Amino acid sequence: MLAISRPLLSPSSAEMVLLFARHLSLADGSKLLAIAEVPVNLLTTVLVQGADISQLEATIERSNGYLLASVPPQESLSGLALSPVMSPQSQFAVQTMPSRIQNRPALVASRPMLYNDLLITVSIPMDTALEEWTFQARLIGMLSLLFSFLIAAAGYAGLRYVESMGRAQRSISHAKATTDQALESMESGFLLLDAERKVITWNRRYLEIYPWQAPHIRVGHSFEALLMITAVETLGDVPRETLQQWVTTRMELLQHGVHNHEREFPNGRIIEITERPTPGGGVVITYQDVTRLRRASAEIEQLAFFDPLTSLPNRRLLSDRLQQALMTSVRSGRRGALLFMDLDHFKTLNDTAGHDVGDMLLQQVAVRIKACVREGDTVARLGGDEFVVMLLDLSPETMEAARQARLVGDNILRAMAEPFELGDKQHRSSCSLGATLFGDTAQDAAELLKQADIAMYQVKNNGRNAFCFFDPGMLTAIEARARLEVDLRKSLDDQHFELYYQQQVNEEGQVVGAEALVRWHHLDNGLVLPGQFIGLAEETGLILPMGQWVLEQACTQLAMWQRQPRSRDLQLSVNVSARQFRQADFVDRVARILRATGARADLLKLELTESLVLDNVEDTIQKMNALKTLGVRFSMDDFGTGHSSLSYLTRLPLDQLKIDQSFVRNIGSQSTDSIIIQTIIGMGNNLGLEVLAEGVETEAQRDFLSAHGCHLKQGFLFGPPLPAPEFIKALHAEEISL
Repeated sequence: MLAISRPLLSPSSAEMVLLFARHLSLADGSKLLAIAEVPVNLLTTVLVQGADISQLEATIERSNGYLLASVPPQESLSGLALSPVMSPQSQFAVQTMPSRIQNRPALVASRPMLYNDLLITVSIPMDTALEEWTFQARLIGMLSLLFSFLIAAAGYAGLRYVESMGRAQRSISHAKATTDQALESMESGFLLLDAERKVITWNRRYLEIYPWQAPHIRVGHSFEALLMITAVETLGDVPRETLQQWVTTRMELLQHGVHNHEREFPNGRIIEITERPTPGGGVVITYQDVTRLRRASAEIEQLAFFDPLTSLPNRRLLSDRLQQALMTSVRSGRRGALLFMDLDHFKTLNDTAGHDVGDMLLQQVAVRIKACVREGDTVARLGGDEFVVMLLDLSPETMEAARQARLVGDNILRAMAEPFELGDKQHRSSCSLGATLFGDTAQDAAELLKQADIAMYQVKNNGRNAFCFFDPGMLTAIEARARLEVDLRKSLDDQHFELYYQQQVNEEGQVVGAEALVRWHHLDNGLVLPGQFIGLAEETGLILPMGQWVLEQACTQLAMWQRQPRSRDLQLSVNVSARQFRQADFVDRVARILRATGARADLLKLELTESLVLDNVEDTIQKMNALKTLGVRFSMDDFGTGHSSLSYLTRLPLDQLKIDQSFVRNIGSQSTDSIIIQTIIGMGNNLGLEVLAEGVETEAQRDFLSAHGCHLKQGFLFGPPLPAPEFIKALHAEEISL
């Protein structure tokens, strides 16, 4: 048996050694003790030989735990028992336990040596042993974590992709539903074809337009076959070749890019068809029902260019046609004529019978005029009762063209003279026709209309119901009248008017009154008499401000005369126009003027004409009675020239009858006028009215009037109209002479 000592200090080498002893038996049976000294360092070297592990601990120890050698060397522990004591193992064993030297958690491997009493142990700390595993574990963990993250990310991405695909699918479905809904709600029909001209889709409106296709249409159906169905349905009983030709033509149109055309069906519907190519070579076709639009356009055109009452061309269309006719006439050398027609007394019919009856007359007039002209001529209505006839292709010779135009004009006059049937009544009418020729030189359409209009008004002025050609002298007269109107307006603003006064005398020759007569001091033409501008003032409405001014000036003068002994009892006559008297507030105007001027109402005499009185008898009587309550007196001017009714005359609150100067002028030359004068004088005396004769210029006229009972006279025999200052001088001179 081998005995091993604890580590001892060698006296010879002064280093730690182990002593190994063993009994030996010799051949002779004697026993020897063999002792071997082994340096501990040598054992340590043996322990660490080939070992290169960090934190490695290796020991050689006895089975009872005594440490013999160690790595790293532990001199302090040499010869001491290590705890815990390793259990002798017959073979290699590994345990988890404290390391043999540093007592740290470790993996401890032990193995008995050649001699069972010796053990060799190796300890590796757990953290060192597991360092590589930890690193690898961490690496694997990180890789696993990264892989898990990637898997999660991929899963999330996949989920998002799936959701995105779901949303896209829903969006596509929604878009398709919306598109389908939009297509179904379209007012237009819709048809989509592929590159092979096969049906892809269509909407409800398409089948409403082409209901006969409903049993046949389907996805993939040939468009050419659908066209053939439509051709059979809409073209009627025609040869097969005609149907095929129509279909072929329609198919060829699909090759020409964007194409737009209209189709009118036998039932009157008009469909606008628009064909557009798609990027894939297909075609999208829209079908718009434009029936109402086209009808509305036709109605708009009718309203824009035709008169709604008579269906004749209106002014706009006439101007266009006339402009074209002017150019054509100049090129061809043939003349044309323009006739301007106006119905006579149409306003009277409208006012008395009503506008419905007037419209009925205008419609019949339009028919009659059209019957008097050729197919290529134009009859237009400008408005109201004005019609224009444009005659084309007349003779190149002026006189012959004029004869042809007059022939048409005479036919129209005769046609208008025939009675019209207006409801259950007959009506006779006439017209005034003015005409002008065109075609010899370039002319303006508006100027031609103006010329024909001027000629027509010349007919009106000459008594109506006639035909007249335009004469340049007419235009000169109208232009002069227009200038006169401008001057008249300006003179009213600048007050270039003055009142003259003409004496009215009694049987003894005493001045008992005067008539106020207006005079115009024209800047260029000097003194202008009323006969030259009163008619113009009536037509233009200037008679209203003029009449107001005359009445104000007359009452102002009357108030001034009242302050002078010789003139304070003079009566002053003032002419009142019909338009002035018909003003709704005429009575109030007169009352205000009388109050403002202080003139005596009983010295103011308003002269009214017969036509004014009879125009509206009830209104006339009402206003006259209202003014009579103020004290105003009335005279009927120009009596005997109208058509007075004796019954009306007895109802009017008149004070005086005035014999017109046209009768007085013919005293002694025309017996009928003398009889009329006697009748008027007798009528006035019987009614208790004063009778005054105007225009007395001779002694014979004065004597005749006096002899038959007319005691009030006015005329140049007694004095001309004079301005107010000269009238007063003449009045004083007459007083002195008396």
